[in-house]
Amino acid sequence: MKIIVVTGISGAGKTTALNILEDAGYVTMDNLLSNMVIFLLQNLDRGEKTLKIDKLALGLDNRTIHTAEDFMLIYNCLKNLNMNFEILFLDSSNETILKRYNLTRRRHPVEGATLLESIKNEKKAMSIIKEKATFVIDTTDITAKELKKEILEIISNTENIDINIHLESFGYKYGIPMDKDLIFDVRVLPNPYYVEELRSKTGNDKEVYDYVMENKDSEELYKKIYDMIKFLLPLYKKDNKQHLSIGIGCSGGQHRSVAFVNRLAKDLKEIKGIKILKRHREGVKEHWT
Repeated sequence: MKIIVVTGISGAGKTTALNILEDAGYVTMDNLLSNMVIFLLQNLDRGEKTLKIDKLALGLDNRTIHTAEDFMLIYNCLKNLNMNFEILFLDSSNETILKRYNLTRRRHPVEGATLLESIKNEKKAMSIIKEKATFVIDTTDITAKELKKEILEIISNTENIDINIHLESFGYKYGIPMDKDLIFDVRVLPNPYYVEELRSKTGNDKEVYDYVMENKDSEELYKKIYDMIKFLLPLYKKDNKQHLSIGIGCSGGQHRSVAFVNRLAKDLKEIKGIKILKRHREGVKEHWT
């Protein structure tokens, strides 16, 4: 049986994620109390016919998991029962959550003097859960369609995976992504933007990719970035980190960073026990010229 625990910050898209999983054939259950979740898991483990389920998605958030201890009881139960499970944590920027709550006019489940304070309090309380997550998706800038694509990629071929790597290209002119574990700056390399026939193309195009990668400095910088990531991977695994988010940035997020992310995705995929998720932020946000 495959179990996905869907959790995260209120307003970040948990309900949408559960709907996506339901459409993908998962039995979904939302907001069961922690003791009810443990009861369910124990009975599933005993193999009771009336509860036999192949794929299960459990929605958990601050409405029923009030403390880190509540979550750890569930987490330890999953570990002790040797269940095949993943934890999907949905996050978003404070500003985005503010906008979503102001739009829906719903009450935030965490107490605070202001809505912003409630959001900050929840993020602090949920930090331990985020650290345990197998996958973290920041929904600040993504559409429901893209969220569906990422979740479907996550639930495919997750067996024998030691660590999940999320690679994202971005443009510094549009802001630095705040959810990254590592960020590398490739603005020091020659910019294809200033080559007229390459300006409207992207790092997905062979002409741009070759222009970027055939430069001597590009090859050396790429090798150093790749070697650093490869060096860090066993250390992250040793620390039981299951999700690594890496950002590669250039000026506009269209040429150099895209080429680097594409090459990293191809090369890192060859390492055993690695699952790669790739995203070009400025392409999704339609910032490419």
